[in-house]
Amino acid sequence: MKASTVQMLSSAALSGSQLLIPNMARDMFGASNAEIGVIVASYSAAVFTSSYIFGRMADVYGRKAVLKGGLFLCVLALLLQVFVVNSFSLILVRVFVGLCAGIFPAALLAHVYETDKKIGHFQSFGSLGFGIGVFAAGFIGIYYGIFLFATLAMGLAFVVSLYLPFGKETRLQVPFFPVKILKRNFPVYTSIMFRHTGANMIWVIYPIFLEDLGADPAFIGIIYGINAVSQFIFMRYTDRYRAVPLVIAGFTMSILTFPAYTLASHDYEIIPAQIMIALAWSTLYIGSVKYVMERNEEKGTAAGLLQSSLSISAIIGALLGGLAAELWGYHGCMYIATALATIGLVLFVFTNKWVTKHMDKDLIAPVQ
Repeated sequence: MKASTVQMLSSAALSGSQLLIPNMARDMFGASNAEIGVIVASYSAAVFTSSYIFGRMADVYGRKAVLKGGLFLCVLALLLQVFVVNSFSLILVRVFVGLCAGIFPAALLAHVYETDKKIGHFQSFGSLGFGIGVFAAGFIGIYYGIFLFATLAMGLAFVVSLYLPFGKETRLQVPFFPVKILKRNFPVYTSIMFRHTGANMIWVIYPIFLEDLGADPAFIGIIYGINAVSQFIFMRYTDRYRAVPLVIAGFTMSILTFPAYTLASHDYEIIPAQIMIALAWSTLYIGSVKYVMERNEEKGTAAGLLQSSLSISAIIGALLGGLAAELWGYHGCMYIATALATIGLVLFVFTNKWVTKHMDKDLIAPVQ
């Protein structure tokens, strides 16, 4: 339960801190949609770099130090956001937050999997934390108040982590560029990048899209909270299903949901799509995590690379989303996201068959 509490509190801190960054950049500093894309992409680039490096370090040096060190640094990074005064300082601080935010998740996930293997149950608390964070951010409304809330939540996560039970840890030798791990998990790492690139094209402009539909900060928080609570419910039932069907279901639901966003003409009409996308992400993400955990001994590295794949998608998606919104509007982003999710589904189905057929002898087990 302590690990789930850490997951919930850290997720609340990071999601609450992130929610209104596009609005802050536009309303306080006059940033354009393209500039907002750069700000969001900078954060994701930092998470990508950090996730790759520290996921491997969790295998090489142990989970405990990486987890606690990452949480502590996150507390400091989130507090620095209070002192942002312009777009340039916002980029710098968000990069630092991203570097710190990428340190601990792979270590925490590997620790939980090795303890009880209930990934869906554990990750559901991340979604619950996401809901708490965005709801609190929308309710607080004042940017610097949100950053103080995020700092407090992350501080509590760090305190709880001090009481996590760590037994004797097995340390592994993992090359800095783990070719075998990349090859084993190629179907998930590549296909999810396509889908998540499209998703991030939407998310980078999503708070502004909601604002233009008539939503105030409080209702934006509620809309995100509905998604998070739905994920919390759905994820708790995913442990019983196999990895591959979960991934396929996640892609299919994404393909159905992304174009549904274009149908909304008022803020409240977006709610059904929020529930649909919660189901899509719950099945896709838990399926992907199970996929890499079941076929790798180097679980920290494998989880870190999965997070890096998502971060690459966030970088590309943020940049393309800001530009696409300038050229074709919000709906253009949503249609492109649909096409990319379709590509991801086709790519996963065919590459998974190929990798399974030509599976290396050193794989722990094939994934069904």
